[in-house]
Amino acid sequence: MWWCIIGLALAGGDDDERMKAVDFEFAADVLAGSFGATPGGAQDITYFRDQVAAGAVPLPEVFTPEGLFSEHDLPLVPSRPCERLLCAELRATEARLTAQPDARWLAQVGFTSGLTEATFHRPPVSLVAVIDKSCSMSGEPIDTVKRSLVAMIDQLGPEDQLAIVAYGSDVATVLPPTSATDRQALREAVERVAIDGSTNLEAGLTRGYELARAARRSFDGVSRVVLFTDERPNTGRTDAASFMGMAEAASRDHVGTTTIGVGTQFGAELAQQVSSVRGGNLFFFSDLGAMREKVASDFAMMFTELAYDLDLVVSPKPGMKVAGVYGVPGDAVRWTEGGALQLHVSTVFLSRDDGAIYVAFAPDGPMPASGRPELGAISLSYDPRDGERSTATSTVRSGPLADGDVGLRRGRLLVDEVTTLERATALHHHDNDQEGAWQDVHGLLQRLVAAGDPALSKEIELVTALDATLAQLAGRSGEVPVSGGGRDPVTGLPTVR
Repeated sequence: MWWCIIGLALAGGDDDERMKAVDFEFAADVLAGSFGATPGGAQDITYFRDQVAAGAVPLPEVFTPEGLFSEHDLPLVPSRPCERLLCAELRATEARLTAQPDARWLAQVGFTSGLTEATFHRPPVSLVAVIDKSCSMSGEPIDTVKRSLVAMIDQLGPEDQLAIVAYGSDVATVLPPTSATDRQALREAVERVAIDGSTNLEAGLTRGYELARAARRSFDGVSRVVLFTDERPNTGRTDAASFMGMAEAASRDHVGTTTIGVGTQFGAELAQQVSSVRGGNLFFFSDLGAMREKVASDFAMMFTELAYDLDLVVSPKPGMKVAGVYGVPGDAVRWTEGGALQLHVSTVFLSRDDGAIYVAFAPDGPMPASGRPELGAISLSYDPRDGERSTATSTVRSGPLADGDVGLRRGRLLVDEVTTLERATALHHHDNDQEGAWQDVHGLLQRLVAAGDPALSKEIELVTALDATLAQLAGRSGEVPVSGGGRDPVTGLPTVR
């Protein structure tokens, strides 16, 4: 087994308060490294970006904060080197969120891993690709799926195996579980998938999970069903025959589910449902290039689970309140009887980037006199993939950021983007307030440009396109666009140094 040491290091705010980590020994030592960790659920906001690029204003429910955060590296300066599979750091600082003026502080729970390129050895994987071959997949969608599966085959090793199920009007096992040593047989099976009729998703998944369960009996490694489809699975149902019911049952048998959307809407509703299942994650790819790039760089990360049932309990100090929470996949966010906020994440995956969850605080009464107040406490607990549950608690205190606290500096802007876009798209769709929506987005664009963070270039591109669309709808097409070379209208100084 490659699972080595799992523990928790939740560092405090400026007071450096921390709990002793609990370690679970399994194999060899793990050295401090560069890999990160990210919550499951949506791993991108590609569909939202594509809609904006096409000149549309997406519905607010299409946007997933955890998907946006998963696209960025959000590191914090570690209190000590991470020598475990999963580590957490906590930092808080002042923040201003335009769409939430009551919020005054933002805390980040950042996730990283001690695994490195040198110490990480991907366990064998048994994949069952379940492919939608209905008529709606004709052309580019099915071609993207086939070429993507070939890219996955290129990443498989001699200990891995692949099975292929295709569903349309009927269901066919195109390839039974077959060793990746016979790559030619795998590629030929991919090419045999042909478009056929309607969509019998439940029958296709039933066959896929049957193959995955049977393969597990003789396979020592990770087992996953990978669903390729351009349809939105029936997320509203939870009975045993529904998509989520089957995924939940499979997770209890240690079979994970990765959903890959091709050419259709895969937004927050589906992401919440997928992320509620242990071992569930979701990607959306609109073109072959994006799919190939992801498979080539992060194939192992798509299927490597580090921990399960991660619970965060945020207990604000008297005089403080929780004003918002961002980046928690699923809908398992609730108030406890004692007034704390409990957040639940079903699965944490290995990642090349450091992931994060953000919590906003606001004064519950007069503003505190101290410029660096204590905000409350955060407790974190989780089940490692192997081992007993681990728990730690730390005080949340606002303070200045270190030079390396990129995650919180960048996170303030990303949370600002999340809250502003949520409000702006709601103003557009629900209130028909085009001027208000444009004002929100135009101000956000100015703030992103002024930040001068090269890592936010994709966000500037996104918001610039949405700004242009809303400007036209609001009758503001003649406004001077925001650019990196602009000047502040009040001071006359350049907005970017």
